[in-house]
Amino acid sequence: MRTAARHPEHTAVVTAHGRLTYRDLVRQVERWRDRCASSGLPPGSLVAVPAGDGEALPAAFLGVRAAGLVPLLVDDRQPTRAADVLAAGRPAAVLRVETGEIEPTGAPDGRSLPAGAGYVVFSSGSQGTPKGIVGSAAGLLAFIDWEIGELGLAPGTRVAMLTSPAFDVVYRDLLLPLCSGGELHIAAPAVRTVPAAVLPWLAEHAIEVVHAVPSLSARWLADAPSTTVDSLRHTLFAGEPLYGRHVRRWRRAAPSTRVVNLYGPSETTLAKFGYEVPDECDPGLQPVGKPLPGTAVTFDDIASSGTTDFRQVVITTPDGSLGYLPDTCSDDDLDRLRRADGVTRFRTSDRGRVDDGSNLVIAGRVDSLVKRRGTFVDLARVEAAATALPAVRAACCVQLTTSDVVLVVEGPSPDAAAGLRRPLHAALGSDMPDRVLAVPALPLLPGGKADRRGIEELLNLEVADDGRAP
Repeated sequence: MRTAARHPEHTAVVTAHGRLTYRDLVRQVERWRDRCASSGLPPGSLVAVPAGDGEALPAAFLGVRAAGLVPLLVDDRQPTRAADVLAAGRPAAVLRVETGEIEPTGAPDGRSLPAGAGYVVFSSGSQGTPKGIVGSAAGLLAFIDWEIGELGLAPGTRVAMLTSPAFDVVYRDLLLPLCSGGELHIAAPAVRTVPAAVLPWLAEHAIEVVHAVPSLSARWLADAPSTTVDSLRHTLFAGEPLYGRHVRRWRRAAPSTRVVNLYGPSETTLAKFGYEVPDECDPGLQPVGKPLPGTAVTFDDIASSGTTDFRQVVITTPDGSLGYLPDTCSDDDLDRLRRADGVTRFRTSDRGRVDDGSNLVIAGRVDSLVKRRGTFVDLARVEAAATALPAVRAACCVQLTTSDVVLVVEGPSPDAAAGLRRPLHAALGSDMPDRVLAVPALPLLPGGKADRRGIEELLNLEVADDGRAP
């Protein structure tokens, strides 16, 4: 690593159990590289890396890559998802970070991936069955180089790793500091899984850069309302719509932070759009900004959508993924994601438009336009109106039947939910949901996004308990 050669004695990794210098990290990477090389696996073989508590992850990931193999990070604290990922991924071997061993799986059809593959990640499942995505090594480094330059990072910058290793956005946390001579601070599971612990941990470690999902960070604020993180200089949000109202709340807890809104599906590698939120921002939905170098956006019409304001977003980039793993996706998925002549074209599931400032605005998913009793309802618009209310931290709107659209909000007490109907009706008119329910906390996916399918299952159980037909 060039960074290690320039700064061998600088701190590279900080965990709950101590620190590693760049020289220490390189030695660990070389040990993993040599173990992988001695396994006899052919170049491009897929190797699963269960992450444990995350402390050994940087060296293990870099060691697998140095050996010419392709890592699949697995969060073994999510056993059901981990088992599903391993079954679908069919890795040729498993790297055991706790024992230092490489265990061949013996699978006769273990995956071997093409040159240029940098990692494999499975989608979150928020839009259906998780799909295996072959990430581009060059695309990953292109994004990290862009982010380092955009933020102007210098050696010694402290970057938080709070993301579950099961999702590709962990590579922003992992590689941003290590490619810029900074310090990677890895939060223990006892921190990243307890919302009240996150802001105090950020303050204790004097973190300067953090990547976050809006709804999850709203929970951090709610559970540690008196904590201020004065050290935080850069906050990068992604994964969900970002509202100016949340940015204002976040800046009260981190008064010196710059806020950037990122957008890009896993299929296009980490993020392909960025927007710096101004100090005096509108309280509503924030744009996701302009495309990164080499990226272009076009739009497809949405059939029978009931609106022409927003169209289906199509992203073209040389730095996108190499495609899906065979047998983990549908024919429609393969049609939406194509890699040809060094360029990835992905027809996303999102609706968007370009505003007067040439910034891309994402209004919601294509499937958030639903028909209720013969007319269209925009579930994303309902969520935006709910999130604008002072008492609401997060919101998720789902359709259970063609006559039952339900808004579930996090924040107000169950009794207070009835008081939300009047302001919501004033904002939404005919898009007003049939029911409004309040819960202490929305179910979230491990990556921090709202778990829509989990919410639908809870609502269907409630309907069954009430004796009404779902």
